[in-house]
Amino acid sequence: MSDLRFNSIAGATLAAGLAVMGLRTGAEIVFHPHYPEKLPLTLDVASSSGGGAEAAPEETGPPDFGRLFADEAQLTALVERGEKAHKVCTSCHTDTPDSANKTGPGLYGVFGRAAGTHAGFNYSDSMKGYGKPWSYDNLYAFLEAPGKYIPGTAMSFAGVKKSEDRVALVAYLRSLSPSPAPLPAPLPEAPPADTAATDAAATDAAPAAPGETPSAPAPAAP
Repeated sequence: MSDLRFNSIAGATLAAGLAVMGLRTGAEIVFHPHYPEKLPLTLDVASSSGGGAEAAPEETGPPDFGRLFADEAQLTALVERGEKAHKVCTSCHTDTPDSANKTGPGLYGVFGRAAGTHAGFNYSDSMKGYGKPWSYDNLYAFLEAPGKYIPGTAMSFAGVKKSEDRVALVAYLRSLSPSPAPLPAPLPEAPPADTAATDAAATDAAPAAPGETPSAPAPAAP
């Protein structure tokens, strides 16, 4: 092969390579995506139910105060816990026997007292209109979300979310009453599961013993 022919082939190969490189560089310049160094928004995504802690079960009804407070040792422990939880209330309420008013009405003797009736305190019309005595159940419900339980109340406290703390606060406020209301009757326990039908169905479904003739079902009444 002559030098001239070799040089022609080498030149053509080099030119083709340069052309490919030029096309690639040009494409990158035209189509190169420009990402910002920092994303303008970040999203907090909650973990799915399969990963994190399970959600707390919803309450099915009011606490069984008649059963919870009947145990003296347990009631004493609840009163002590309620007294600690009540510390958040002391900026607006007193709990001393003089029942002096502050931003909110005095709480001594509040248990069993009609809402909106404590002497010397200027209640909202909503609270005076409610007017029911503070009992186990309505005090427990009010403490969860005062503004939701009595719309229009001047009490701006957001509420106590934990059921255990609300039960303890009810126990403590009850202890501040010179003559607290009697305990309510314990709530009826859930009826036991009806096992009679299950046992009968299992007996009917059981195979007959060897040599035993299974009894025929009784004919239906006409």
